[in-house]
Amino acid sequence: MNQKSKTNFYFLIGRYLIFLLFLIYFFFFKKENSLNKKKIELFKKELIKNNLIKTQELKKIKEKEVIIENNVLKLSLSTIGGNIKNLFLKKNPNISIETDNFSLIKENSSLFGLEFTNKFGKKIDTYKLEFIPEIKEDIFKYTINMHAQLEPNVYIDYVYVVYKGNNYYIDFFIKSKGLYEYVSTNSFNLEWSQKILNLEKEKTIEKKYTNISFRINSKKNKINFFDKKKSSFKELDNLYWIANKQQFFASILCFKNQLTIDNSKKILIYSENINSDSELKFSELKIPFLLKKEEELNCDYKWYFGPLDYHILKKSKDGFEQIIPFGKGIAKVLNRYFFLNLFELFEKANINYGIIIILMTIVVKLLLSPITYSQYKFNLFMQKMQTKFFLNPQILIEFYKKIGINPIYSLLGNMIKIPIFYSLMNFFPTLINLRGKRFLWAKNLSYSDRILNFNFNIPIYGNHISLFNIFNILILFVLRIRNKFYKTYILFYIMMLFFFNNYPSGIYIYYISSNIINILFRIFYSRIDFYFKEFKIPII
Repeated sequence: MNQKSKTNFYFLIGRYLIFLLFLIYFFFFKKENSLNKKKIELFKKELIKNNLIKTQELKKIKEKEVIIENNVLKLSLSTIGGNIKNLFLKKNPNISIETDNFSLIKENSSLFGLEFTNKFGKKIDTYKLEFIPEIKEDIFKYTINMHAQLEPNVYIDYVYVVYKGNNYYIDFFIKSKGLYEYVSTNSFNLEWSQKILNLEKEKTIEKKYTNISFRINSKKNKINFFDKKKSSFKELDNLYWIANKQQFFASILCFKNQLTIDNSKKILIYSENINSDSELKFSELKIPFLLKKEEELNCDYKWYFGPLDYHILKKSKDGFEQIIPFGKGIAKVLNRYFFLNLFELFEKANINYGIIIILMTIVVKLLLSPITYSQYKFNLFMQKMQTKFFLNPQILIEFYKKIGINPIYSLLGNMIKIPIFYSLMNFFPTLINLRGKRFLWAKNLSYSDRILNFNFNIPIYGNHISLFNIFNILILFVLRIRNKFYKTYILFYIMMLFFFNNYPSGIYIYYISSNIINILFRIFYSRIDFYFKEFKIPII
């Protein structure tokens, strides 16, 4: 083995080792959260006990339901607790909802209420109060006033405003009369708990994208995300909105006007993963607030129950669209302002979504073709040099100019490919437009294609075979076969076969198309071989 062969061999071994270390770090050494574990456990025990009591008490009480619907939502409000008991997203081809009973909230899986102690020392939880509904309708909206009478001159009202048409936003108000004189202290707790339901067939992937996020300040546009640990706990001084997000849908509560927070206490947010067939995660919010003297409740909130559609979320002007996991840094910018716009441009043509991805690939490859051409020319030139070495950099630079080579493009090409790869890894699994869309044998472009399912799970690989994954590796092998060191890449392809088996079909369609175009480019660029024969490579 000559010196150059040894160098290439060591370089490949180095790449494998770096890749292997990255995988070990990614899968086995995730950063530990520094939260107080005792505090989490205490809060968790109290939470489980309280929610068990709530569920049992609600089952004992006879209730009635008020059903309201617009073009996209159907919800039932319970007369016990005044809560949204069930909420369905209606059939809508634009966001791939195929059934009429698509539940975001099911049988009180979401509970909202106030907790306080009255002047007689009795603890009051509004989730078990009886509310009397009153419905008003005009040409734009439905207004449902849920009225709970505590004493002859004391009451609490929950007011829901459901807008007609294709509107996923619900305005929500809490109003009271005589409450300040009714309570023993001016201290209240506002609580919202939700069991985040499993909505997708690929539960493992959906769980990966299920998370709690929140924004503290209405003016500062920063979003905070929970750790995806089994249990997570946050203590805050302020809160603007909180979102319980699944892979493609979300439930969001936004506080339009801020409550007077009890400075002696903290806002608490708790989340925990749930190991069940129908639920993914549990979320609990508890806000301690104060009622000023002679003051009544006058709370102005906003709910959002709907898809993670960028444009729908952006209409709120509250930064809801930032919960869509488009990645970070340059990846987020590429996804929001390039890939999303490019996708929607082709979507208007009303063609198959797999074809849209192929067209996106062609556009990207054409945009990068000048850099690809220069990069290919440089790589071929380096192969032609073989063991020839230039001792005079100035002559080498002049020769580069003479044959039209810019070595910077070789580095630039790789620098551009990395953020594009990372961007698309975040783009396709979270784009709701691809949910449930078919292409060839793939039944859902948001998930991996499955030509064969197993009754068992292979570690890392999964419980199925992805044909797109196999095709992608075969095409990569064809691309490398002209390289005399192609056998050294076999280990790399085997690792890809295992680690990339669960990737969404949309990603594979993009990369298979991209690699086929690379093969066509290589055939087209083969004329460069003749181009170099016209020049004599100087040896100094």
